[in-house]
Amino acid sequence: MPRTLPAQPHPLAEYEGRIDPAKVYTLRQLAELMELAPSSLSGMARYGWLPGSRMRPHRRGGRTYTWTGKQLVRLAARTIRVEYDHEQYSAATLYRVGCRCPACKKAHSAATTERKRALSGAAFTEEQRNRVVELVSGQMPVAEAAAEVGVTLAQVYGRAVWDADFADRLDEAAWSLCVLGEDDPSCSLPSAYRGKKTGPTPRAACRGTGCREWRRAQARQERAAA
Repeated sequence: MPRTLPAQPHPLAEYEGRIDPAKVYTLRQLAELMELAPSSLSGMARYGWLPGSRMRPHRRGGRTYTWTGKQLVRLAARTIRVEYDHEQYSAATLYRVGCRCPACKKAHSAATTERKRALSGAAFTEEQRNRVVELVSGQMPVAEAAAEVGVTLAQVYGRAVWDADFADRLDEAAWSLCVLGEDDPSCSLPSAYRGKKTGPTPRAACRGTGCREWRRAQARQERAAA
């Protein structure tokens, strides 16, 4: 059964400072402000969480909710009694208003990941990714290749965490960075990764794919031990 909680701040409260009192907000614009799906915001409006709306014709047909900025500011200052009713509201919406059940936390995590990936794609385009791979294949270190195309090293490796295709292409390209060569028996060992600054045969630290794989495995072991 739905569980009614004591009165709590309105879901709009944390966005009050971003609301323009002189503006008229459509449902889609308000959903974007609150980082919600339009369908979730529509449900909030239907069930009385956003009273005072008006309906106006949509340019593509049908009608849409609208609110003035002044209305939204007033609503943001109110308290609201929320029912965590998973049959009426989406899990993502209920998370936004305080539900922390496993289903709502999972929905929030998925929505956050999707949003971050969309932003990552816009900031690190396919053309830039292809160029990074091309430069690394030509023996340019990954950090230098990232700077060359106008992105950060964190963006490159962050993308590789969840984009398997890009990660595979980057790893294949980075074999060109092996200091000793991928067929050398010392490749992928700590001595190769760390390099050698002194002695008769000094050697730069290796950041080729084999040595980076060794370092990743080592980091996992260190985290597990900690």
